Amino acid sequence: MELALTVDEVVGGEAEALLRWLREESDLHGQARVSFSGSQPPPLGGMGGSALEIVNVVLSNSIALGSLLTTLVAWRSSRPSPPPAVRIEVNGVPVTVNTDDPEAIRLLIDTLRAAEADSASSQEPDSSPSADGDPSSGT
Repeated sequence: MELALTVDEVVGGEAEALLRWLREESDLHGQARVSFSGSQPPPLGGMGGSALEIVNVVLSNSIALGSLLTTLVAWRSSRPSPPPAVRIEVNGVPVTVNTDDPEAIRLLIDTLRAAEADSASSQEPDSSPSADGDPSSGT
């Protein structure tokens, strides 16, 4: 499972701090490859002129997703108040980690796993598109 993480930069350097935190997290050792992919332009209509810095995470399996989200919650709690939100994107499906509520985190995990499963099923040669509506309605 490949994920792209971006951080709401309240102060500069948050993406680098997150990268270091993820690399040092023992629960992710052997489960995740973490790298810094540089930056991209800010979203249209976004405030500020600085580019967004992206942390790429490749998980060995979807079970490791729970460990990643738990680690993100711990990292956010270590930041100055208010902690920055972390945006995670899997196969074009974005979610934002901006809470430590366990039920909300479970819902985020379910959403990301579904995005990964949808991508895997759409890559199978005999798969057909869903007949239940607009594919963009999942956000």
